[in-house]
Amino acid sequence: MNLSSTKHRYDSLIFAIAALLIWQVVSLFVSNHLIVPSPLAVASEMLVQIQTVTMWQACAFTIMRALTALFFSFLIALPLSFLATFYPRIFRYTLDRISALMQTVPNVCYIIMLLFWTTRNMTVILTGIFLLCPMIYRIFVEQLDVIIEKWRPIWTLYPQPKGVLMLAICIPMLKSAFASALKSASSMAFKVCVTSEILTGLANGIGRNIQMARLDLNAAGVLAWSIWLVLLAWGFEKLWNICIRAFFKGTTNSKNKSK
Repeated sequence: MNLSSTKHRYDSLIFAIAALLIWQVVSLFVSNHLIVPSPLAVASEMLVQIQTVTMWQACAFTIMRALTALFFSFLIALPLSFLATFYPRIFRYTLDRISALMQTVPNVCYIIMLLFWTTRNMTVILTGIFLLCPMIYRIFVEQLDVIIEKWRPIWTLYPQPKGVLMLAICIPMLKSAFASALKSASSMAFKVCVTSEILTGLANGIGRNIQMARLDLNAAGVLAWSIWLVLLAWGFEKLWNICIRAFFKGTTNSKNKSK
């Protein structure tokens, strides 16, 4: 495990160095900072940004919106996935059709329509929920289908109330689904929120600063803010891994103690 982790870090370092070298060569070849700013110019821009209150406020607002959308998406998608799986005759077809329909609607359409009905800040959050919910729902439904198919013979021999099957048995088995949904949805939440911030013209957030850098013809600033966004998404992905391991470890320990 340690060797694999060390190799992964080594490969990541090699990739990062190679990407920076290619970026620098392309920047020198193009020789136009408006088209391809150099890595040093972007790093300098990031150094300036991190010393400003604006940068920290922008990140805080974007994080708040992304986490709010992520939280309510899980809060809605998880119980719906259980309903679709354990009560398929009533809910499965309808929920699957709604999920498929929501995934086909572009986020721009959500933003335009929601601006008629609610505030710009709420538009950003609701757009995130509308785009994240179907994806999270689909991940959980697929994993629950696998679990039910695998354990159906045992549950037929030893029947349990559906509430017990859902909460006491299936939840601990959904570790991989939780990890997959959190990683995918968390990264998408940040991207959707920043895109929505740009399109709605909110006065705060990373999207606003990207838009201002674009209007100032500051390509280095646009790339700098984009890198901050990637780092935020990466940081929260690592955080979710820690939280998932702790949660499911606690669940397993409590089950063992109860036995």
